[in-house]
Amino acid sequence: MTKKILVLVPALALAVAAGAGDWTQWRGSNRDLLIEDEAVAGSWPADGPKQLWQIDLEGDGYAEPIIVAGKIYITGCVGGKKERKGMIYCLNASNGSMVWEKEYGPEWGQSYERARTTPTCLDGKLYIISGVGGVICLDATKGSILWSVDSHKEFGGKNITWGIAENPLIYGGHLICQPGGAGASVVALDIKTGKLVWKSTELSEKSAYCSPDLIIINGRKQLVTMLEDHVVGLNPATGKLLWKYPHRNKNAVHPNTPIAAGKDRVFVSSGYGYGAEVLEINGGEVKQIWQEKSVDNHFQGAAFYKGRIFTSGGGKFWCLDPASGRAHFTVKEAKKASFCILEDGMIITYDDHGGQVLLLKVAENTYEIKGSFKITYGNDAHWSSPVVSGGVMYLRRGKGLAAFAVGR
Repeated sequence: MTKKILVLVPALALAVAAGAGDWTQWRGSNRDLLIEDEAVAGSWPADGPKQLWQIDLEGDGYAEPIIVAGKIYITGCVGGKKERKGMIYCLNASNGSMVWEKEYGPEWGQSYERARTTPTCLDGKLYIISGVGGVICLDATKGSILWSVDSHKEFGGKNITWGIAENPLIYGGHLICQPGGAGASVVALDIKTGKLVWKSTELSEKSAYCSPDLIIINGRKQLVTMLEDHVVGLNPATGKLLWKYPHRNKNAVHPNTPIAAGKDRVFVSSGYGYGAEVLEINGGEVKQIWQEKSVDNHFQGAAFYKGRIFTSGGGKFWCLDPASGRAHFTVKEAKKASFCILEDGMIITYDDHGGQVLLLKVAENTYEIKGSFKITYGNDAHWSSPVVSGGVMYLRRGKGLAAFAVGR
């Protein structure tokens, strides 16, 4: 049950516009932070965009929500540390009211004991990976559990220091996850049944907080992720290893998904002093093109937009030349910021440092700050990411979730 609902405008005025773009998974429906079908206002008032509603969920978490067909789906955790339970909530996007809630199983109950998985929605089904390695499929209409798999028990994986922090990837009828077992660092499950389709028999490294993605490299679609000791590329249909390259920071913590940065280039960054690098992939051969330790993104992600790399790290937000690593510009006001990129070079950032939210207008080599405000609701760290759907921005902080009018 929600503890509080603050509705600031009539619900009818908040209805998601017909045909508005949905946000169906982590990092947006294309999993790349590029939200191509959302045009936002070119500036904000002095006190920020209009807040439409705000709620407090019973369960708290770090994960962003998704928005599908006028519904919000968001995970949370409840209970004491030794008996944490994962919850998924379905809310009306128009006003934040509860439609249904469902316990999906045990959750991570040690350090940073909050929900960290964003659901993936496809064809009326929701898919979740819990902090203890559970993989769950639910009906999006009623919340009933259709199947579940304990991936650690099934594939010999072990949990890691801060629990699994992975967002499910679906491709070709398969759900890709990373239990980190012997000969099963990465596996593919059938999305209808949860049964094994393939496992990466050539890899036995632990999971490392990274969510996999599909990247086209030299015209070939590859499954790319980071494991304990390497960044790797796999055949997404079979799990066969195509290439791997050493990348291990001092904690073996790699929360950022690698991104394409050209036809044969991949950008990699994982914080903890390692910095960022661009790799050139040629068949099974991998070569480092450049490395820059000051671009040290902890977990805020990266995006490739109009031939530039955008990322956070080292106390600022960066726009980088992928060929050289040279900074076209940096934004010092966004110190450690999650973000998304919208139409017309508009970027919304949400900063770990104090909850500052910025609206940026970026050009080839310059930027302007077009608005800012601070998130003061909710609890705990500012670790979620901004989500924009149908002209509305949704921002989560712990138990708190609010909607803001940002469309034109």
